[in-house]
Amino acid sequence: MDQVVGRLVLSRSESGFWQWALTHRVTLGDVAFVLAASVLYVFDAALADHPPWMPWWVPMAIGGPAGLLLPLRRRAPWTVLFVLVATASGLSAFQLSIGALNLVIQVALYSVCVRSTPSMMVAAAGLAMFYPVADAIAYGMGPLMGALRVIGAVVNLVIVVGLAYAVQIGRRRADQLERTLALLDEARDQLAADAASIERARIAREFHDIVSHNLSVVALRAGVARAVIDRDPDHARQTLQELESSSRGALGEMRDMLTALRERDVTGKETVDWQPTPTLDGLDALVDSVRGGQVTWKLDRRGPVRALGQAVEMTAYRIAQEAMTNVLKHAGAGRARVLVEYAPTTVRIEVTNELSALDDQKQRPAHQPSGHGLIGLRERVALLGGTLTAHPVMNGFRLEAVLPCPENSDLA
Repeated sequence: MDQVVGRLVLSRSESGFWQWALTHRVTLGDVAFVLAASVLYVFDAALADHPPWMPWWVPMAIGGPAGLLLPLRRRAPWTVLFVLVATASGLSAFQLSIGALNLVIQVALYSVCVRSTPSMMVAAAGLAMFYPVADAIAYGMGPLMGALRVIGAVVNLVIVVGLAYAVQIGRRRADQLERTLALLDEARDQLAADAASIERARIAREFHDIVSHNLSVVALRAGVARAVIDRDPDHARQTLQELESSSRGALGEMRDMLTALRERDVTGKETVDWQPTPTLDGLDALVDSVRGGQVTWKLDRRGPVRALGQAVEMTAYRIAQEAMTNVLKHAGAGRARVLVEYAPTTVRIEVTNELSALDDQKQRPAHQPSGHGLIGLRERVALLGGTLTAHPVMNGFRLEAVLPCPENSDLA
């Protein structure tokens, strides 16, 4: 048991050490590089030639502290580079070996260039060229050897500057990619919000169509039953039965929609076709449901009847339903007609009503569709690329919608 506990403690301590090392990996890397460069510099300074009047430890006392500044290259890169180049140039002037300071200067130059503009990179490279030039002059190299010494230094500096510039480009691309991903996330959230808004509007339109029409029918039936209950009980009883049937139908439609919406909320996917899909075949039942009031209804069909596709069928049905609902709301008595005209490339739905002479004497104004209802119809028609017009006519109102539906269109 003690061995198991000891192993667990050791494992946790090792895990904590590696986590700490991973967090401070940059600093640890700088320290390791400085220690390695210091060891190399000590060996090189101890073995290299130096003037007889100068103790052997003087180069180490000058170059060692300068190399220890390297961990500060991220905070003060230009200062570190300047101190290192000045130290190396001073050592070269006295013909002392700079050893590993050459590598340290290149690392410091990289730190400057990776944070600078191209012009500043050139300036930093020019500053770093001081020590090879000073080295060539101090040792009295000839033109050829001096040129080779300077060319070698230039090649090294070009490699360091090129690497720093490549890292800059990579970082810019990474930042740009990160910003692009952030913009895509924002766009995705906005699309999701827009989709939710469209979904809410669609649900609101469906509830409006279902509730508004059926409540209008209920009000109509209830008014008829109240008017004839004393003189014609059988007619009143039949009207109440129709009222009950209409109410149950409306409740069933709303129940189906709410059930589908709940299932969709739980699963997160639209696994159920929650949207009711009435078609123009249901117009006969729709018109029959509003008969018996003070408005005389007529349904006409022109042209060869054909299937129009689910979207067109449902939109046409909702247009007729909304127009009939507004007739029931605003027209006291008179005549109304629902016309469905099938053309080769379109279908036209027209709903007109004409007030009775009694309503005209009362100066009852021509009814206007409700604002939200008409807006919803316009949105439906616009989605299909159709047109909708609604305006008063002599002693009445007219609503007309034309929906495109080519005969060879995909009806799926």
